[in-house]
Amino acid sequence: MTRVLAAVALILAVGLATVDAQAWSWRSHGKPGTVNIKSAMAVMKDGKLFGVGGNKKLYERVWTGSGWTWVNHGKPSSGIFNPKNFLEEPCILRDGKVYMTTIDGDLYERYWTGSQWSFGAHGNPGTNLEGCSALKDTAGRAMVFTRGHDGTLRERYWTGSSWAWRNHGKPPGTDAYGTTSSYAIYGPTTRVFVPGRNGRLFRFSLDGNYNGAWKNLGAPPGKSVRKVHATEKGGIFAITVDGDVCRWSGSWACYGKPDGKAVWDCSDPFLIENPSINIQTLFCVHTGSYQEVYQLSVFQGGSGWVNRGKPSGTNTFVDRPTVMFSGPYSRVFVPANNGKVYELYPPGQP
Repeated sequence: MTRVLAAVALILAVGLATVDAQAWSWRSHGKPGTVNIKSAMAVMKDGKLFGVGGNKKLYERVWTGSGWTWVNHGKPSSGIFNPKNFLEEPCILRDGKVYMTTIDGDLYERYWTGSQWSFGAHGNPGTNLEGCSALKDTAGRAMVFTRGHDGTLRERYWTGSSWAWRNHGKPPGTDAYGTTSSYAIYGPTTRVFVPGRNGRLFRFSLDGNYNGAWKNLGAPPGKSVRKVHATEKGGIFAITVDGDVCRWSGSWACYGKPDGKAVWDCSDPFLIENPSINIQTLFCVHTGSYQEVYQLSVFQGGSGWVNRGKPSGTNTFVDRPTVMFSGPYSRVFVPANNGKVYELYPPGQP
């Protein structure tokens, strides 16, 4: 195993710098004024990050070209006495739009008009909504997937001239539970993953003609699925109720707990491509009163956990890590218990 991990270190030196835990560093992005950031930071492709503050408003962390700054996007209001409060991590559409659900179960959009940012109200389809994942497939169709409190998978999609709702129903024999993860493959085909209340992982496939089908992917032997994170080139990873991280690829494989610590949540997985080997990797935080970030790398013939530590002066995190790519490097962002957002970065990263 030592020889395998040495090989991994050499390969990661090309894409992620190195697996040496001491080689990575932490830096603080602070917080917007006195407001604590309470959600994971959703990453936009042009280097912007969006998260929710303790005051239920939407905030952006953005690189201006000469430095990082915080932007307060506020929150929409359906009336003077009825502001819409945000709660969870937003999701990003590839064309740069930000989506988020409110505490009272509506879907909202934050978009750039060409001259300013504005909120768009999508409401709900007759059931309160929670969480979201968004994508634009290769046919150019915009889709936002979210879970209804009635246990169904709901889709907000662009018809070409207007937005509409579609109800994809429940996973066979159970309710949808938790948030969704989705991506597009093979042209206009879309795949959405959602845990079932029965502890099984379900995949919903939607083709270019809007024909959909559910598939029960089961669960690792003796375990129940609690969360799922999937990308087309990063694999399908689930966090189980007992804190293992497992991958589904026609069958289940599990990678245990880092240093025996139960995993709480992880970033989306991504693929490091190399001529001799491909590595699927993701960053995770574990449960407990003293949390650290661990990196899991999965490659042909093995896997390995690396402890990336924690920012100085912090003890816990309030949500999962997310990953931003900058050239050949990856940056990891995670909100901590002191309300600040911290960045974990490899050597050579400016």
